Amino acid sequence: MNFVSASQLTAITPAGTAGAAAIQIGYRVGMLASGAGALYLADAYGFHVAYIVMAVLVTVGIATVLLNPEPKPNAAARRDAEHASGSAVDWIKLHVIAPFADFMSRPGWIAILAFTVLYKFGDAISGYMATPLYIELGFSLSEIASVTKVFGLGATIAGSLLGGLTVARWGIPRALLACGVLQSITILLYIVQAKMGHDLGMLAVTVAGENLTGGMGSAALVAYLSSLTRVAFTATQYALFSSVMLLLPKFVGGWSGWAVDSYGYPAFFICTAALGAPVLVLVWLASRAAPVTR
Repeated sequence: MNFVSASQLTAITPAGTAGAAAIQIGYRVGMLASGAGALYLADAYGFHVAYIVMAVLVTVGIATVLLNPEPKPNAAARRDAEHASGSAVDWIKLHVIAPFADFMSRPGWIAILAFTVLYKFGDAISGYMATPLYIELGFSLSEIASVTKVFGLGATIAGSLLGGLTVARWGIPRALLACGVLQSITILLYIVQAKMGHDLGMLAVTVAGENLTGGMGSAALVAYLSSLTRVAFTATQYALFSSVMLLLPKFVGGWSGWAVDSYGYPAFFICTAALGAPVLVLVWLASRAAPVTR
């Protein structure tokens, strides 16, 4: 089982940082279509039409994959292909076991994995209770949809572009630090919103701030995760990083309602903002474990 050398880690070029931003933009547009778009369709034409349209939109991604040519394999990829005899066992060794073993053979891989899991943790957990807070404050569903889904999308796209520019200008480690700090600070806007109540202007500020910094953090994180993948194992390793990033928030998010009922919104959002502090330490540890030049 052959592994590539450290020099074959994916390089983060200006095109790569632009790609990191583009991924976030495409993802958010998809979220808008499947979120607010599906609700608007269901309200106007019924859920059967909404589901049909959503199913048709899935073909966009399928067509994109099928129509894009495969990249030309480099020397390492050609060597890996030559080592695989074509059996299922060899395929699993090459495409499943080897990428995981390669990652776990790196110094400091536990710190890298912990950082990947926790970087967006506080931001994600706070987001679970945003809509319940808005409803409790008396905002209508149409107000929430218009501000959080439509206006919020613009803020997220702007944040993704700004995050990509930050990575290109400052480099990945400093961009991760800056975006991590901003993510934590803007969580506190929810506390101001809770104090001001049904105020559309404040809602716009809260959504703009949280989505802008969330988009910045996501773009910086995508750039960092991309830099961790080796050329020969890009698909499997990036899938690993992006999956574990969502695992803990999905599990813990179910307890967020209980936390709010027990301690209230201000205490909940203060705690989620405070989660950004240990993450900043992990940024330093992860950057030492896996140094990046950009």
